[in-house]
Amino acid sequence: MDNEIEYTNQTDSRHLKAYGQFFTRSEVAEFMCLWACKDAKTVLDPAVGNSIFLKETRKHFPDCSLFGYEIDPAILAFFGNPANGQISNTDYLLGDWEGRYDAILCNPPYNRFQSVTNRDAILKSICDHTGVRYSSYTNLYILFLLKSIYQMSEHGRLAYIIPTEFLNSRYGTPIKKKLLDEHLLRAVIHFEHDDELFFNATTTCCILLLDRKPKDHTLFYHLSSVSELKTLTALEESELSLRVSYQALHPEEKWRSYLYHEKQKSYTNLTELSCFCRVSRGIATGANDFFCMSESGRRREQIPDSALMRCICRSADVRKPVFKEEDFTRLAKADKTVYVLDITKEPVNEVKEYILKGEAAGIHQKYLPARRHPWYAMEQRPVAPIWVSSACRNGIKFVRNLANVHTLTTFHSVYVHKAYEKDTNVLFCYFLTPIAQEILRANRKELGNGLEKFQPGDFNQAKMLDITVLQDDDYDLISRIYKKMTDYFEAEQIRQLNCIFSKYMI
Repeated sequence: MDNEIEYTNQTDSRHLKAYGQFFTRSEVAEFMCLWACKDAKTVLDPAVGNSIFLKETRKHFPDCSLFGYEIDPAILAFFGNPANGQISNTDYLLGDWEGRYDAILCNPPYNRFQSVTNRDAILKSICDHTGVRYSSYTNLYILFLLKSIYQMSEHGRLAYIIPTEFLNSRYGTPIKKKLLDEHLLRAVIHFEHDDELFFNATTTCCILLLDRKPKDHTLFYHLSSVSELKTLTALEESELSLRVSYQALHPEEKWRSYLYHEKQKSYTNLTELSCFCRVSRGIATGANDFFCMSESGRRREQIPDSALMRCICRSADVRKPVFKEEDFTRLAKADKTVYVLDITKEPVNEVKEYILKGEAAGIHQKYLPARRHPWYAMEQRPVAPIWVSSACRNGIKFVRNLANVHTLTTFHSVYVHKAYEKDTNVLFCYFLTPIAQEILRANRKELGNGLEKFQPGDFNQAKMLDITVLQDDDYDLISRIYKKMTDYFEAEQIRQLNCIFSKYMI
């Protein structure tokens, strides 16, 4: 990895991020090559990068014809073409669809599709060739995988090292359905310690293995170390694998229990969280540095109250489960970022001057502002009575919003249905408990290094206790604990609440 480290050190981080460049370890590339390229005559790498897959193929199968695509001329200039393959310095997603390959190996770019400037042309090409129209929010690696599936030969094999997120996300449903409908999925190899996979990134990844041989099941491997790959060359069932029939796999469901070999616990009196409330994202500004400001910032720019909304911009600024007016005042006095530009009327002169500064800085051309009319108009969302963290490491963070302020996307907004607004405090207390969070975490996405991510849909599709089964005396006790919590918070309150709710569920 010496060359890769040198390249990373000398390359601007913005360049690495723009092209989604993370380097595969040689032992991972070797495993993928040995499995996919056996008996292959033609081999394709759709994102060549440092040529690790082509080099491994040339070393183990020297007679193979090697082909590749690489959009970045800088990385090609640095690493060259050590395997002497036929490499095209063009965009794979806009390239030839007619070619068929016996083996396809790839570590696709790990960047969000919104950052790709030619995404409309790519989506049109994908739709023209597959008949499937994908959202502009689909990650780029899914489109790489989709095209590669179409380019597998009649006896082809495919090995991708790819984020596990799509296996637990709604946007992954169409591609999962294709894998199941065509019985392509041979195995998924998941790693417990994701920090072993790339030296310049921490992300949850799996190795996806596909082939066209008839099969009625797939194997999910859960490895504690990359070194265990050496034991899997035959892809046989073992203590490291979980055999799952195709009939048991459903594309619209999350597959994390298979990835982690989790045993599902059984709870009683569960219902859909969406029966009681709706979770949606917080406010997305599209340019926080411009739209968000502190007390000193608003004074410096002379922005009046009428052009601002009170808003929590950082999760770290909220340290207790109950957020009150006095907490907001404390943050404002500490000059924290607690205001967002909110222009609902004709802007006054001072605001017009600030808008002109934004245009001079190109803010109006950024992705979200460019889609608003006028570009500086902030999206309008009602204040939520409960917030829930969009990402966490040590438990899901729920906050009761008594200060009547907005929040950015650092929190999702929990809106209680009108029929249950009287139960808002009890719902909040339930969400704080370990048993509630254990059930909710079944819908999490893991992004690496212990970071857990939740989209609003992850919560809306989750299970929770049907609180209508609570007896009156327990309901009253929960309400009293909540009242104490608004005055002072201590861990004992969570323990008491967990005992109350658990007896209805276990």
